[in-house]
Amino acid sequence: MTRPSIDHSLLSPSGRMSKRARQAAMKRECARLFPPGYWEREPVKLDECARDLNQALRLRELAMRGMNTRKYLTEAERLERKWEVKQ
Repeated sequence: MTRPSIDHSLLSPSGRMSKRARQAAMKRECARLFPPGYWEREPVKLDECARDLNQALRLRELAMRGMNTRKYLTEAERLERKWEVKQ
């Protein structure tokens, strides 16, 4: 994975930048980070089964770390049992 390069136009020796230069730099960075069509994408939607099983996994991980062990394990088992029969 490559790290994004720094836009050195945002940096100046005095630490100040004109409003026009800042707006132009922000516009360039916005275009680079969010290409056309970025905001129109549909978010990935999980079905109810996958969502519940992911939640059960998260609850089990929290319980293994010592957080509300009994409560989280019980809830994880309930979520897993909910989908055992229907699979």
